[in-house]
Amino acid sequence: MEVSPLEITAGLGLLLVDDHPLFRDSFVMAMRQLNTGLDVVAVASRAQAAELLSSQPDRFDLVLIDYKLPGTNGLVCATELRCRHPAIGFGIISGEDDPELPQRAREAGLVACLSKAQEMNALLQALKTLAHGGTVFADFHNAAPGNDGPADFGLTQRQMDVLRLLASGASNKVIAQNLGISPATVKNHLDAIFEKMGVTNRVQAVMLARVALR
Repeated sequence: MEVSPLEITAGLGLLLVDDHPLFRDSFVMAMRQLNTGLDVVAVASRAQAAELLSSQPDRFDLVLIDYKLPGTNGLVCATELRCRHPAIGFGIISGEDDPELPQRAREAGLVACLSKAQEMNALLQALKTLAHGGTVFADFHNAAPGNDGPADFGLTQRQMDVLRLLASGASNKVIAQNLGISPATVKNHLDAIFEKMGVTNRVQAVMLARVALR
């Protein structure tokens, strides 16, 4: 019988280190919705991560660090923290389409290099592999150079406006007020945006928009 991602990651301690509150909060929210057995915590800086790992060394099995962490980069930060906590797996998560990044992560001894553009279900599958002792390195070679983000999804200008407000954390009511349209129209736009982006909810759309609108 196949073991579900929820079963295989139950009890897994995950620490996300990312300075972008929108991505950080969306990631934690989505992971908790998809998998109640996952112990997921998010912090904004290397210093906060170091303090948490020192005070609770047995809590975490995996640490994912934003590649573009201010003041350093994810590879350097992960390597330094890995030396202090060799029993924990470290990986990076990136919004960059750098095809060389996964290999650099491998050479640094990390267990993962994930993309922020991945859907949450794909990220959960990656966590399943990592929880089982495997490694996961995203393929950035297929990313189109010169990607302008939303245009690739075939969004109209108004849908792009809605997406930008959505990515800023605005509610449907606030989006409607800003654009001078009704909340019902906002909902119709969001339904179309979700379909074109290949996502099923606003959390996934926000995470993908965080990359596309960078």
